[in-house]
Amino acid sequence: MSTMVSDLKDGETLDVLGGNRLFLIQPKDGYRFSIDSLLLWGFLRPAPRSHWVDLGTGCGILAISLAKINRVKHVTAMEIQPSLANLTRRNVELNGVTSQVTLLESDLRNQNALSKIPPAEGVCANPPYYKFFSGRINPNQEKALSRHEISGTLNDFVKAGSRLLGKGGCYITILPVARLEEALTLFARFRLFPARMRFVHAYEDQPATHVLIDALKEKQGVPIVYPPVVLYQSPNIYTTEVENLMQFVPLKYP
Repeated sequence: MSTMVSDLKDGETLDVLGGNRLFLIQPKDGYRFSIDSLLLWGFLRPAPRSHWVDLGTGCGILAISLAKINRVKHVTAMEIQPSLANLTRRNVELNGVTSQVTLLESDLRNQNALSKIPPAEGVCANPPYYKFFSGRINPNQEKALSRHEISGTLNDFVKAGSRLLGKGGCYITILPVARLEEALTLFARFRLFPARMRFVHAYEDQPATHVLIDALKEKQGVPIVYPPVVLYQSPNIYTTEVENLMQFVPLKYP
């Protein structure tokens, strides 16, 4: 690890997460992972010997967590932005999971690239939340591509996820509540059926802002809707559940 730390570039930080369990190099001013990534990780239920695909891996936090914390057999991390793909490459090496994580620097809309990925038991995705013409586009390119549908729409993410899964495989994502109806329509189109859902609230007495969804490929059933995740107990003070999540204690489910 010391070699990688000495290679930190100007404008980068080294973040130590989960009681020295994970190390991430991130840009100070570019794309940085948010609490949404940890919420998504906490919603995953990966089998130890499974293969997972992380669509739009960013700095690699989900892929590395699956490999290092969950100890899955293999993770394919897909990223279109060269700067973030390089960051993921460095973070994978920093965390000692090069034998478990394969980085694929490619567009998830590229069908030839998808065909090179082995069949997966699970796909996770934290896609851009906003449509291209929705709101202000961030002048920072990394942030813009990560937040707005410039290089991949919700349809593209769901389509890619469905293609990579066999029957019974799970596609797990986090989305703004405002896009839930659209997401459910897309799931049905690509033969994905919600099995588990959990809404995310900033405070207990406020409406939900986001939703976690676990959808199964070609396997219908009645979805379980869990009690909500509440982020804050008071301003700038996380709830116990979220504090535990930051230490990589998974969310608890039946």
